[in-house]
Amino acid sequence: MDYDRYDATLHWIFKQTQGDAWFRPNEDAVPPGVCLRTHDGSFRVFPYELAALEPFEAAVAALNPLVAVKVRSAAVHAALAERTNDEKADCIYVDANTRIQIMDTMVLLPQADKEQNAAFIVSALPRLASPGYLSLSPAR
Repeated sequence: MDYDRYDATLHWIFKQTQGDAWFRPNEDAVPPGVCLRTHDGSFRVFPYELAALEPFEAAVAALNPLVAVKVRSAAVHAALAERTNDEKADCIYVDANTRIQIMDTMVLLPQADKEQNAAFIVSALPRLASPGYLSLSPAR
């Protein structure tokens, strides 16, 4: 496969969202990534051929946004630290009209509300309690 406009876009988004050390994962088991829908409806993921991103790609494909970005950061951990085990909160309100959804696992991502444009994933991998953040661009 030749390098094309989708590859260029994937690289640019990845660099913009993952370049700062603040957003770099501190565990290799929870890799960041970008998933982009192409003109034919298929999806591409960057970094390429990383098996750990397969659940992310499958969940994003089922949700069908234009683009999704997976990051892991101290900010996400801090936001979710306020949520106790007793709470059943499914979102964090930013303001009266904006909320960030909280999904328990990546498998639940296809049920997310795309119009909210973001979701926290409490456990990016079923065996780990490692929160992640996804930014979603709705399908048009």
